[in-house]
Amino acid sequence: MNRYTLSLFLALASTTSLHAQPTPFDMSPERPLQSEGEKPAAPRELQPSPLASPDQPQQAEFRRRLLPAGDVMLRGETASKGWALNLTKAQAEAPMRLQLAYSNAIVVAPEASRLQLLINDSAVIDTPVRSADGVANIQVDIPAGLLRAGRNDISLRARQRHRTDCTIESTYELWSAINAAQTFISSSDPSAAKLTTVEDLRTISADGTGRATIAIVAPGMSQSDISADVLRLAQAIALHLPLPDLDFVIDSAPSPEQEDASLRVFFGTHDEIEALGVRLPSSSTGPVAAFAEGQSSVPTFVVSGRNRSEWLSALDEVLAPIDRAAGTRRDTVITEAWHLPNAPMVLGGRELTFRELGIRSESFSGRSFSTSFQFAVPSDFYADSYGEAQILLDAGYAANVLPGSLINVYVNGSIAVSMPLNDQRGAILEQLPLRMTMRHFKPGLNEVTIVANLQTAEDEACTAVGLSDETPRLAIFNSSRFVIPDFARIGQHPNLAALGGTGFPYTRLTEPLPIYLERNDAATLSVAADLMARVALSAGRSVPVTLTNSPDALRDQDAIFISSVNAIPAPVFSQVKLSEEARTFWVASHGGVPVEGDATQADAELWRQRIGQGAWLDNIGQWFERKFELSLSQLRFAPGSEKPFVPSQPAQLLVAQGVNPAGNGVWTLFTAPDAMMLTDGVSAITNLPNWSRLSGRLATLDSDEQTINALPAKEQSLVLTRPLTLNNFRLIIANWLSTNILSYSVLLIFACILLGIATSSLLSRIGRRR
Repeated sequence: MNRYTLSLFLALASTTSLHAQPTPFDMSPERPLQSEGEKPAAPRELQPSPLASPDQPQQAEFRRRLLPAGDVMLRGETASKGWALNLTKAQAEAPMRLQLAYSNAIVVAPEASRLQLLINDSAVIDTPVRSADGVANIQVDIPAGLLRAGRNDISLRARQRHRTDCTIESTYELWSAINAAQTFISSSDPSAAKLTTVEDLRTISADGTGRATIAIVAPGMSQSDISADVLRLAQAIALHLPLPDLDFVIDSAPSPEQEDASLRVFFGTHDEIEALGVRLPSSSTGPVAAFAEGQSSVPTFVVSGRNRSEWLSALDEVLAPIDRAAGTRRDTVITEAWHLPNAPMVLGGRELTFRELGIRSESFSGRSFSTSFQFAVPSDFYADSYGEAQILLDAGYAANVLPGSLINVYVNGSIAVSMPLNDQRGAILEQLPLRMTMRHFKPGLNEVTIVANLQTAEDEACTAVGLSDETPRLAIFNSSRFVIPDFARIGQHPNLAALGGTGFPYTRLTEPLPIYLERNDAATLSVAADLMARVALSAGRSVPVTLTNSPDALRDQDAIFISSVNAIPAPVFSQVKLSEEARTFWVASHGGVPVEGDATQADAELWRQRIGQGAWLDNIGQWFERKFELSLSQLRFAPGSEKPFVPSQPAQLLVAQGVNPAGNGVWTLFTAPDAMMLTDGVSAITNLPNWSRLSGRLATLDSDEQTINALPAKEQSLVLTRPLTLNNFRLIIANWLSTNILSYSVLLIFACILLGIATSSLLSRIGRRR
């Protein structure tokens, strides 16, 4: 970093008159977006035509929705979001038009606020934020040559200021909402709609709600058991279009409901598929993995062959470009479909610059600045009780920033560090360490957010000029570094966070994973497809599977159980520490008919346990956490035992994990009070925001499909995932002792006693005796 340049910047910032005419805000990226004198296409704000809804394309018009996960909310004074959009060669070369629909909070000041959409770092839309009365539609022509075949980087950026309030709290009222259903690119060129090869699967987009429905039609389901092949196909499709919310619907024949799908896939022999009226690609005499000819309004993909051997060969062709072998190193977690850049996988001690993490250098003139980045850690991350990561911050703040202003760092939504800015003359921060414990980290994706709350004396006056003042208060530089120390690597069972983050332990299997289904019908298979698609996306590879209906054969294997609660075999209950009362109390609480027992009695007993026996312990535990940041579970000699769990009424879905009876594998259970709630619950839990929140040994999803409650694991088995080295063993012991504090204390006392005895013995042999 150039210290002279930074000093000059801060000097200019502190001496600039606050009453000077504010200059227009510049949201351009670090390099020029256009050549000199060239401007982005001027936007036209239009109202939707009463004859043609913006959500419905005109006949023969190609349309591709732009937002990968539904409506986007850009909150605060600065906000941005980036992702990748994949296009075919024909789509990239066709003349394209862009429509963006948005609305914003009424408190946003349009004269000082702007909204940008950039394609491949070029601003295509740059407009004042002025749609508080409803949804505004902006339409522009995309410049020729800007789009390219394959990946295109899309960025939304918002700069927003409040109309009347200058407090930091008022910045939380600022928002702009981008409407997914009415934000898209379109073309009248018919060639843009044509899809042909496997690679074109990446161009499939989600619907206006952010969900991509994949309909798999397998005619052979009625004659033979191809369920395991269908689940492998679902994983292959998911890996090609890794969207946040995938919903699989499996059937043996086409249906009207499939006409609303984002993609329809036909799977089976040539004769079976042609009998349904699907035209295979020309000269299809062997394995086929391609889009059908004469496609309908729904993109139609075909995986076929003359027999099972050939369709499996075609399925291998689909998987080849995106699959990887078990145990191979994974350097990044692919997130580009909804977030750029892809998250680097941190496998040990590592330093990453903000530039590598996708944070650009920028100055900021508002009151609350926010930026974030993502990284990933492996499934066997074991450092939740010791060690510190740190941000080495290169930044500067101006002289008018008052003491008491703060820089806060959040990890996965929890505050990790807070640093006050106390220098009254401004300061240059060079490699300033912001230390955070690694207890906030979890296997898989992690997000770090840096928030700077900047107060000035002018904010208290809050004049009209002060509301739109452009004098920079903060500069942050992409030379800043994120440093993670070396950490212990060992697997833990049970650990739902590892399942949600990386698909562990199932993604390490080389043999097919047994899946127990309540019924082997289309509806239950759709549930299993949702689940295995999300596991494959978490792992970055497909997992071979086999179906079974015999839990006795799984005593010494890893397995997944998918069933309503009344159909779960009794041994599964005991292994995942789920109470048999779930069959009565939980089912009855949702209006179902329990199999046996008295649900009212079970409920009363549960409340006696919660209130009569546990209330005083809960109060003591809360006092310890407030005073010492310690939980009672940490004050232990060794991991404790688990009590059987009874789910409560709000829970719609339960996910529980435990060690198998042989002690050499993991069983994971997905269950609900009935089959319909199981279908809806698994569909909701596999939505990426929910899936990434799994943790502990057991988690429940409430009927609102957003609230997740997790139960931490008291007893865990440690499982070697790599050859044990001396350094890794030392780190494992350090974390275990930090988790079991009383054991550490006893060892420390014992070591002190031994040292005292040795010292006394040594001193008794030295010196002159009287």
